[in-house]
Amino acid sequence: MAQTMVTREDIERGLAGLGIDGGVEVHSSLSAFGRVEGGADAVVDVLLSSFPLVMVPAFTWGTLAAAPDGVRIERNGRKPGGRRRHYQHEWTPIAFHKDMPAAKSMGVIAETLRRRPGALRSTHPTHSFAAVGADAEEVLATAGPDRPLAPIEALVERGGWILMLGTRLTSCTALHASEHLAGRNFFIRYSVDESGNLFRIRAPGCSRGFENFDAVLDTIKREVQIGDARVRAYPGSEFFRLSVEAIKRDPRITVCSPECVSCADMLAGGPVERGTAGDNDR
Repeated sequence: MAQTMVTREDIERGLAGLGIDGGVEVHSSLSAFGRVEGGADAVVDVLLSSFPLVMVPAFTWGTLAAAPDGVRIERNGRKPGGRRRHYQHEWTPIAFHKDMPAAKSMGVIAETLRRRPGALRSTHPTHSFAAVGADAEEVLATAGPDRPLAPIEALVERGGWILMLGTRLTSCTALHASEHLAGRNFFIRYSVDESGNLFRIRAPGCSRGFENFDAVLDTIKREVQIGDARVRAYPGSEFFRLSVEAIKRDPRITVCSPECVSCADMLAGGPVERGTAGDNDR
């Protein structure tokens, strides 16, 4: 079956039809459009010409390290009894640096924006964001080791929107920010600095249940079709208000399945530090 051809003009017209009047936090899939004339560069060009601030996830996973010897943390989004199970990796972790490529799962549009001249990046070792435009430096500076998603909150405080380019809510990191705003505690992870020293960070958990928010957010959704892509936009302040209320009203709305350890631990209140433990308990 032939792919739909999408031009720069198609993207411009579609995004203009959403009526967005602020900066955007973008999750995207280039392949969802069909065949885009000019590729990811064309999409990024249109985003930058359409919105005063464009921010994308630029997450990296090779920066994750195993917990230090003797550390015991319960309800931490992984199965007990396995030292390197679930975010405890076999590779040697590398220190985060701002020129590090984003994980491929972020998509080529996000990586293309990250590489643009003038793009800035937050410094959280796993959950960094890249941004271009007005107030980018101030928005990204809100991030810290324990507050990876603060840039989304800062963008929304400035009248920002959540923009999904051919992606589902399971890719919507802003809903993890909603969890934080609803009072949930992110999981404890570890990374390394340039000298190889371990340090502690916080990171969100599972997002596979986020499709459960579709009905909650439907009343504020703006939607257009661009090529084969379903493009959805949500005003950030209303997005947070509705999603936080939904989490407080029914905490299980974020759960993907009863078997998911990450979802269960988050629902139970998140990590609890128990001091030292044997090697197999970490």
